[in-house]
Amino acid sequence: MTPFLLFTLHAPLASWGEIAVGEWRGSWDRPSRSAVLGLLGAALGLLRDDTAAHAALTDGYGVGVRNDAMGNTMQDYHTTQSVSRVEMRRSAARTRADMMAVADKQTILSRREYREDVVFTVAAWQTGPTRWPLDALAEALRRPVFALYAGRRSNPLGLPVHPAVVEASSLAAALATRPPLPDGALAEFRQLRPRQGWGREVAHDACVGFESGLVEPFRRHMRRDSPVNRLGWLFEERVMHVGMMPSEETSP
Repeated sequence: MTPFLLFTLHAPLASWGEIAVGEWRGSWDRPSRSAVLGLLGAALGLLRDDTAAHAALTDGYGVGVRNDAMGNTMQDYHTTQSVSRVEMRRSAARTRADMMAVADKQTILSRREYREDVVFTVAAWQTGPTRWPLDALAEALRRPVFALYAGRRSNPLGLPVHPAVVEASSLAAALATRPPLPDGALAEFRQLRPRQGWGREVAHDACVGFESGLVEPFRRHMRRDSPVNRLGWLFEERVMHVGMMPSEETSP
């Protein structure tokens, strides 16, 4: 039996950043590995410059995400005023107020993609010696040091994440213990259920020492979402495995 940390991610608006090119800021259809680990880091109160702690998160845990409801896409035409990197270095601005006091400003235009009314079930497991046992991560999620959000700071969560640690023989068996919406959720949240039913697709890191328990169709993708340096926003590629839950889950 393998211990798994399970929690629910629901947000009215979410954005799981793809590689940004030019003015377009797209969103993946599910939380990236870096988003899940970043959320755990926020709950623990880790600062971006604590490279050792972030490395411990990256190296110590595997992540799996079940797509319960991917939501509809929405685009926002976004403008923000800033200054050039040269001016930033020249003025040594420490706050946005300092930055905006610089005379030579520029306007940055972008189109940003969001996903509306999403629900995901997240699983995390230890892949080796770790600084924080799963119970400690669960407690941090219950009482987070920093605010938790769905990809961007403007995207607050719609429900508490309701973390729990369970033991199961496979990733699928662990996820099967978790309904898409936690017990006690208001009846209005049931409207988030897609017409075709709650999703069954699971994207996950390699399962080492236990079975995934998922069924065909299987796929593998390369995804550049494993954090290397939080300060420099550097990420490396990983192999993401995708499979299906063995059977349709009943509506909660």
